Amino acid sequence: MRRPIVTREQVAEGRWTAPPRAAVWVAALVLLGGLGREARAAGPGAAGPAGETILAIGRVAFDGDLVTEVTSPVAGRVTRVLVKVGERVRKGTPLAVVVSPELRHVTPDKLEAEADLAAAEGENQRQRQLFDAHEGVTERLESARAQLARARVRAKRARARAALVKSLDADEMTGTFTVISPRAGVVLASAVARGAALAGPGPLGGGAVAFTIGTARQVWVVARIGAGDAARVVSGARVTAQAPDRPGRTFPGRVAHVLPPGSQIGEATVRCAVANPGGALRPGMTATLAIAAK
Repeated sequence: MRRPIVTREQVAEGRWTAPPRAAVWVAALVLLGGLGREARAAGPGAAGPAGETILAIGRVAFDGDLVTEVTSPVAGRVTRVLVKVGERVRKGTPLAVVVSPELRHVTPDKLEAEADLAAAEGENQRQRQLFDAHEGVTERLESARAQLARARVRAKRARARAALVKSLDADEMTGTFTVISPRAGVVLASAVARGAALAGPGPLGGGAVAFTIGTARQVWVVARIGAGDAARVVSGARVTAQAPDRPGRTFPGRVAHVLPPGSQIGEATVRCAVANPGGALRPGMTATLAIAAK
């Protein structure tokens, strides 16, 4: 069954009734129509030399330049949460207490790794001397070299973990450490609770986000636009945003970045920095954009 084609004019004039599942998209369509009318009424000065706007639907996200995502440097379990969402913190403010069993083994592992490294270095030197004196065997020398390489890698990792424990000011007896805020700001989001497990960094680094700290006075709205429209959008172009969840309000902004279409995707990604007074726009919300075209 083909879906009926609906225009913004039909929706705005009340000549089409949306089924419940389409409610969000109808609201966005109405806002797009409203944004278009506002841009036309504002004249050329609001929309660029030709007075044209590009309309798009996007998603609100935290401004990555204004927030910091706090992760755990090791896997562990939260024993205490010390801050609440909305609380203002300073750099170094304790956020949560975490216990990590793997931290209890850091010092013994480091001592063992360094002992193994010393033994590997001694064996490699012995085999080198035997070989130079024509009393050694090539296979044994190569084996000693390989063992030394493995011992060096293990010792390097053990020393790095020991340095991490020192930087965390962790209690090696219990494996307990405190996660602290890396910056001043507001606790914008928290993904932890008492007893919750925290994942450590993966093979490529990173880790599960425990807290988001910073400010939401400005947010990003990320949307996709056609390749043809992307050629008419430049960084710094003015933007007006609206959200179905915040009817009657408009939020000014600027285009921060335009990512050209990829070979597999025929659309460009545009990221806009939008003013967010009072934190009205929240991550995950749908927002409509009227972008000034050049």
